[in-house]
Amino acid sequence: MTRWGLILAAVSLVLAAGTISLSATYAQEQTGAANAPTAGTSAPTPLTEHELQVLVAPIALYPDELIAVISQASLYPLQVVEADRYLGQYAKDKKLKPKASWDESVISLLNYPDIVKKMSSDLEWTQKLGDAIANQQKDVLVAIQQLRHEAVAKDIIKSDDKIKVSEENAKVVIQSASPDQVYVPQYEPQMLYVADYPPEPISYYPEPYPDYWYPTAPFYAAALTGAAWAAAIDWNDWGIWGGRWNGDVDIDCNHCFKNRDFNGKVNLNDVDWRNVDRSKININQDQFAKFNQSNVRNSLERNSANDLRNRTASIKNERRSAKTAKAGNVGKSTLEGLKNQPGRNTASANKPNANKPNVNKANINKPNVNKPNAKNVSAKKANPNKANARKPNVKTAANVDRPSGKGKSAGKAHNRPQKPSNVASARHGKIQNGASNRGAYAMGAGSHGRHGTNAHRPRRHMAGPGGGGGFRGGGGRGGGGRRR
Repeated sequence: MTRWGLILAAVSLVLAAGTISLSATYAQEQTGAANAPTAGTSAPTPLTEHELQVLVAPIALYPDELIAVISQASLYPLQVVEADRYLGQYAKDKKLKPKASWDESVISLLNYPDIVKKMSSDLEWTQKLGDAIANQQKDVLVAIQQLRHEAVAKDIIKSDDKIKVSEENAKVVIQSASPDQVYVPQYEPQMLYVADYPPEPISYYPEPYPDYWYPTAPFYAAALTGAAWAAAIDWNDWGIWGGRWNGDVDIDCNHCFKNRDFNGKVNLNDVDWRNVDRSKININQDQFAKFNQSNVRNSLERNSANDLRNRTASIKNERRSAKTAKAGNVGKSTLEGLKNQPGRNTASANKPNANKPNVNKANINKPNVNKPNAKNVSAKKANPNKANARKPNVKTAANVDRPSGKGKSAGKAHNRPQKPSNVASARHGKIQNGASNRGAYAMGAGSHGRHGTNAHRPRRHMAGPGGGGGFRGGGGRGGGGRRR
């Protein structure tokens, strides 16, 4: 065999080996990707009992139906952020409409702009609540009941002209005193889970919100769907429900339709709310009784699709499918890329000269191609570390001579957060020295220890509309109280 024949044969063997190696590597990656769990689809580490209490404390004393709306909306954190931005634009242009693609819970939550703002600004809290709802729904509701029993025992919350607090089957139920308006409690969450924290009765903001399902509410969900939407909690089954309900409620329409002339009574579910002037409708007082929580819950429970447990399972499957499809497309494009690379075609690998038509030509044009460099090449291959041997500590020497410089800004004391995140954490000091007995109140949750004394009581947060740090341990609507 001639010299050029030997060279071409060697090139062919190298190309074939490279192709086989790449094919084997890709096959291993594809097998591993198929067997490995999809990124982001695994359930997060379950929160402990105390972590759940800290997480839900800012909303634990809200009316039941409002907690249900917040719980479902927390499953769509990006929509919540979009809703917050929309409210800012809506303040300047009242003609703007919510996105039809938003979940109905997010649209309904627009009736409570301060809550939307808090959920958007404290996105970490919102996402943690959504994860907990998706993976620990019963535990979330049990934690809320534990804190409510604590609040009732300490006389923090009780019935008044704004809310109704009752006990049903050993569960504390909180409802709006009036079906057409909602007062959102204002309190310091630490009172509910920090041992020996001075209790103080809840307060309210002076103006109520219109109930999200009330037809005259600015962002009534039916404005886009054409059907009434509501949410409720079933404490006996530890379930959260949200969806359309068949409320047998008549409203008085005083020429309220924009597309036709009508004056009289019409059923709530027969109204196309996109063509209604809400300033021209009214609900008779005797119809308000049909808005009670029991009627709404019973109607919602007739359709299993309204069960949030089914909703969360569907969301998980959708996200898992989306990630799997994305991963499959990436793998396919990677394979196509490998096939299209020069010299990586398996079929051509068996033809030594097929992909190298100009090998001889290239070598012929190089005047020094026949120079005896094999010896030098072999020497370099035989002693790959020879060059490094002459410079044994190049990097070390550079590090030694380098000036110490300034410390990283993250390490400076004045750049650290002034107070730690209170999402699923209550370590404001040594407040946990024992267990807290939140109550054996016949709900099957077991007994819970009482927290030890608080050697360093946390500073109280300032409350105010839109105030503070979102839901993290207080501040703002439902999140703070009065400054002491």
